Amino acid sequence: MKNEDSCFVANNAEELLRGLNNKESYILITKDYMKDFIEQTELPLSENEQLGFNLGFRGGAGIFSEILYQLINKFSDGSKQQKQIDSRIRKYIVKKLDEGEILLYLRQLDY
Repeated sequence: MKNEDSCFVANNAEELLRGLNNKESYILITKDYMKDFIEQTELPLSENEQLGFNLGFRGGAGIFSEILYQLINKFSDGSKQQKQIDSRIRKYIVKKLDEGEILLYLRQLDY
């Protein structure tokens, strides 16, 4: 899926936060913003990385890990804007595209 007409395009942190707040289905991170995005953003774990953890706790780990993450995020250092981005991006899957861009899409679209 890469049709720029149906993607929300983010060229900076403000535009990314706007797209995340609007719960856009697809968000395209441009080449110009990609380096800053990767350096500053705490990327979510992939489904495969979460699988063992969730199986060990019989599926209940998601609830407790989200509560713990929100508490840590609240008291951590960093700008308010970046904390909001880190918190909201957990609902998205991150996929690198060949053109040097990153595509974010909602996890619920995989189901």
